[in-house]
Amino acid sequence: MSKKLLVAKFGGTCLADPDSRGRVAVLCRGLQDQCENLVVVVSAMGRAGDPYATDTLLKLLPPDASPEERDRLMACGEVISALVTAALLRENGMKAEALTGWEAGIVTDDSPGDALVVSVDVRAVKGVLSRGAVAVVAGFQGLSRGGCVTTLGRGGSDTSAVVLGAALQADLVVFFKTVDSVFTADPARVPGARKLAAICAEDLRQMAWQGAKVVNPRAAEISLASGVPIEVRSFDGGGTVTRVEPVTASCENYVVGVASGPDVARVTVTGDAGDPCSFHSRVFGLVAAAGVSMDMFSVFGPTVVFTVPMEDAGRVEGILREAGFGCRTLGPCSKVSIVGAGMHGMKGVMARFSAALTLVGVEMLQTVDSHATISALVALEQRDTALGALHREFVES
Repeated sequence: MSKKLLVAKFGGTCLADPDSRGRVAVLCRGLQDQCENLVVVVSAMGRAGDPYATDTLLKLLPPDASPEERDRLMACGEVISALVTAALLRENGMKAEALTGWEAGIVTDDSPGDALVVSVDVRAVKGVLSRGAVAVVAGFQGLSRGGCVTTLGRGGSDTSAVVLGAALQADLVVFFKTVDSVFTADPARVPGARKLAAICAEDLRQMAWQGAKVVNPRAAEISLASGVPIEVRSFDGGGTVTRVEPVTASCENYVVGVASGPDVARVTVTGDAGDPCSFHSRVFGLVAAAGVSMDMFSVFGPTVVFTVPMEDAGRVEGILREAGFGCRTLGPCSKVSIVGAGMHGMKGVMARFSAALTLVGVEMLQTVDSHATISALVALEQRDTALGALHREFVES
């Protein structure tokens, strides 16, 4: 045994049917042979349409169900998975005990549906491990400081695994995924996408926030903050193992990959030129009060431009027009990004970015950048063309 403690996380597809659950048992046996203690974190079994998948459970409630009711129901899928997985491991000769997220000590804030973990009390998990058993924990959930069941947002089981790994000072957190590895781009959209044998947590976090879906961005953030290392492995045993290094200094690639997010609409709002500051705060306040997430902000005196999820565009336009503002929307659009902590301070990146898109006839509707990303808003029908052009320019060249 070379490692003291490992945390393994299995997604819903890995638990979807008896054959794949058998594979989970085999993998857990192999991990147990490599370490003194093993914690397994599980998602709800299957995907939409499967009996215990999160989306299937949500359809049992009416549309006007409260967020707190939705959280209580959604948490059931992972609890079922934990109990089934623990029983499966016992059937295969391993000691195993199931814990809900709150039994495992995960405490969150009071934000239903997208709660943040505020603390972890691992005494119960350590108790299971001290009895020589695998601790099988229901991911995606915790208990708020107010005593309510909460969920951690889409992909939240990844977060559960890393917060437990950090609290237990695990040697490694292993994500078993149904993809071959972490890629430089979505291979379904960019034929030249390459497998990555290693990526730093900061780049993985940025890739995730910009739309790549392999690892939850909060999980990458916790890895970065805590120093707990991550590996992404193929559930089927093939592919490339991607090692996620928590130390930002290990980022050596100029640009590590490209990504695109969900469909959005660009909203342009005009108001009173005499009091632009009040205008800005009113517009952003109205949209925030409606519970709509905004991105790609630009302010030009009495004009503000931002993006919202496409499904919220009509509602946002109606709210702003009712308030007396001039408003127009454009969509569907997509935000395409290059990602790489290594490009911070590099000269000429924006020139290459815009030239690559111009060469293939893609119009940039808006741009935004950070120390590790450059993004452009493009028409949805030009998204894949843009991703391919940026990948060729920055990753393949």
